[in-house]
Amino acid sequence: MTIDYKFRYLLDDWQKEAVEVLNDRFRQLLRASDDVLMDFAEKAESGQIQNHFFDAQREIWLKMEDMSLDFHDLLTKKLSRFPLHENSQVPKLGTETLSLVNIDLYERNLALHTLAERAEQNNQQELYLLAQRLSVINNGQPVTIEQIPASPHQTCEVFARCVNRLTIEKDALLVLYTLFDKYVLSALPELHEKLNQSLVKAGILPTLKYKVKNAPAHEGAHERQPKRPSSEPERPQTPEELGEETMRRIHELLQANRHRRKKKAPLPPGVLPATSQEVIQAANSITLQQATSFPDEETLYQPVDPETIHHVQEEMASQRETIKQKVGNNRLLDEQEDIIDLVGLLFEQMLDDESIPNAAKALLGHLHTPYIKIGLSDRDFFSNPEHPARVFLDKAIAASAIWVDEIDLKEGIYPFLKDTVFNIVRLRKQGRKDFEGYIQALEAEVSMREQKFQALEKHNVEAEIGKEHLLQAKEAARRATAQTFAGKMVPAYCKHFIDEVWVDYLTLLQLREDGEAESETWQEALALGERILALCLSNEKGLGRAAQVETISAQIRDQVGTLLPHQERKLEEFIEALYSPPSREAVLACPPEEEKKPEERHIDQETFELYTTLRKLPMDTWFEFNTGTENSYRAKLSWYNPMTDHFLFVTPRGKKSLLVDIGKLASGIQTGSVVYFPDIKVSFWNKAMRKIRSLLERNEAPVTGPAEV
Repeated sequence: MTIDYKFRYLLDDWQKEAVEVLNDRFRQLLRASDDVLMDFAEKAESGQIQNHFFDAQREIWLKMEDMSLDFHDLLTKKLSRFPLHENSQVPKLGTETLSLVNIDLYERNLALHTLAERAEQNNQQELYLLAQRLSVINNGQPVTIEQIPASPHQTCEVFARCVNRLTIEKDALLVLYTLFDKYVLSALPELHEKLNQSLVKAGILPTLKYKVKNAPAHEGAHERQPKRPSSEPERPQTPEELGEETMRRIHELLQANRHRRKKKAPLPPGVLPATSQEVIQAANSITLQQATSFPDEETLYQPVDPETIHHVQEEMASQRETIKQKVGNNRLLDEQEDIIDLVGLLFEQMLDDESIPNAAKALLGHLHTPYIKIGLSDRDFFSNPEHPARVFLDKAIAASAIWVDEIDLKEGIYPFLKDTVFNIVRLRKQGRKDFEGYIQALEAEVSMREQKFQALEKHNVEAEIGKEHLLQAKEAARRATAQTFAGKMVPAYCKHFIDEVWVDYLTLLQLREDGEAESETWQEALALGERILALCLSNEKGLGRAAQVETISAQIRDQVGTLLPHQERKLEEFIEALYSPPSREAVLACPPEEEKKPEERHIDQETFELYTTLRKLPMDTWFEFNTGTENSYRAKLSWYNPMTDHFLFVTPRGKKSLLVDIGKLASGIQTGSVVYFPDIKVSFWNKAMRKIRSLLERNEAPVTGPAEV
């Protein structure tokens, strides 16, 4: 059947608008994926996962136009098929183009079929009304929700066929699914509402009413997002909104996790829930005890081993339990208990972070209870990324990862952090202005060290680069000399000239020409070497030889003498010797160059991938050497020489640590004596919150207090 011509124009106009809007949203999705994938790559937990996001970013960029055209064409065809014939069947999502993505945890909820069902459920009322009205203009032929033009299922089918062009890993594909939900599916309710309104204005079931009955919410389930008003323009999600969304989800998971472990008994008559001030007061008793029993100087400067970190973790768990007991577990509001548990999880993430030195973990662990107090007193502590206490913790952890010297804690930034942590602990109330002052002082301390470090690093790197370039230049000069003179029997004076002057001349020329083997000056030097050899081997005498010497001596003085003025005496002695024909006392100029086969490294696929990762590391990547021993230390990758596969490292004091071959570096990483931290400058707070959310999604979050029956 076909739609009555009176309504055909109405539907055609809407379909054109829908294609335009959704295609624009799809392009926004593809453009946004570039930044999002880069962000995920920077925060990836391993080099392998990082490469997944880089590869996906590159492939999407290469196929962006093709995918956009596919989406436009497929969507246009899909919408043009309405109305459907009586016997036509709409294929279920996934029967042709989409196979379910087997991704654990949160990823399962983002498989396309789930996205379609959730989008349909969230807009069920509008879609039901639209299906009834479309059935009317379809000459009474029933229209199901899935058959509605641009229904969530149809749109997901189109998207699934578009992403078939991509061969990317599941973790990167998950990012695309998330963006598809955010950019494309979120636009459908407004489009369907417009179509409904147009049909009402055209007199199609104007009084039709339908109220969706919401199913009872499941414990810990996502809350439905309110539909965006049609007048509100679509805009990217701000970091603040993303933070609030993440925190909202974490609170839900914490409560669901807690309810699974224990059931809170109702309060007896007359007993009121605890106020925030009561909980803060309970925490104050702990911080007061901390301030009076803060470790002395001698203890604080002792090395910190893993056993000490375990003790710190137990102490923090005990502090949380003490707060709950002082207030009374049943009197704590869910929000208050969430804050206590979440701060605990945050600091436990810090203790588990390998990029943070143990001494810094033990020191910053004293902030655990003060930060519980801050979370209870400042409502925007978790949602505001600019909160001074959050910023300070982020900056303190980032600074300690680089500037804490565990070999000598009295050096580096540890003494400054020690004094600051003590000041925070002893304050009864931690105000924003206090933390703003700590941030300024910390930034000044870090800036001072960075300036010193950069100056010393630059000097050491330049010196090492010079050495490497000199070695390469000498090798190039040696090869060029061998190419000209190897295997030739020459007079002794020629042998002395080659060894004492000629190789040095070619070396300096290589350095000046920056290794350019095709330059005119280099070719002139090689030609001069050939003429010197020919004259040294020539038996010509008399005026003919004198004329040749006069010509070549001018070239030697001009080319060699200009570059090596300090060798003037040896040059003149050599030129004088050229006037005499070769004597019988000939010597070998230099041994023939043996053909050297490149060193073959038999490495497995895992090692090969590690080599590839190391060669791509940014120059400010920090490594830890002798990991797990008393002699462990950190150094920054300051220079990589692709010609020799050598890596130069500089300590936080700006001194050269070592110059190491890629084979030895990779071997150290594989044995565990060397580790590197690709995300040492990434926000600890953001990284920790992602991990906490992932732990909670797995229902494997650490228990922050003993379970109650």
